[in-house]
Amino acid sequence: MSDNGADESPKVTAIRRLWGRSLVLGFIILVCGAVMGSVITALVIEERPGRGTRHSERLPERIAEEMRAKYNLTDDQTNQILAVFQDHAKKLSEIRAEVQPRVEVEHEALRATVESILTPEQAAQWRSEFEQMRRPWRHSGGDPPSPR
Repeated sequence: MSDNGADESPKVTAIRRLWGRSLVLGFIILVCGAVMGSVITALVIEERPGRGTRHSERLPERIAEEMRAKYNLTDDQTNQILAVFQDHAKKLSEIRAEVQPRVEVEHEALRATVESILTPEQAAQWRSEFEQMRRPWRHSGGDPPSPR
């Protein structure tokens, strides 16, 4: 019996080591996935359109600079491209300014309709979450972002 017990002890130790290594490896993979997910999320959020006036104001310049690098544009071409994007940004801002009041009316109707279904406590929570969802798509002061 002592021989049998001696044989199992190294097996049990080897199994425990294998489990320990598996757990450590699993934890490392979990941490790496969390870090990668956080970084990717941060990058996506940073590049998302409609993040406010300051971000939108620099969009034509950013596009022109990216095109300069990608297509090896001359200074003259870059300036022309910049002017085109600034002009179109201004036109799009004007369109947004025309449409924004209608969007706001529809958002307000949606908010009120959903609140009418909820209890006062639920409605207060909904209102807070709804405003957080809307905030990134609103421009400060209700004005459209101005192209530089």
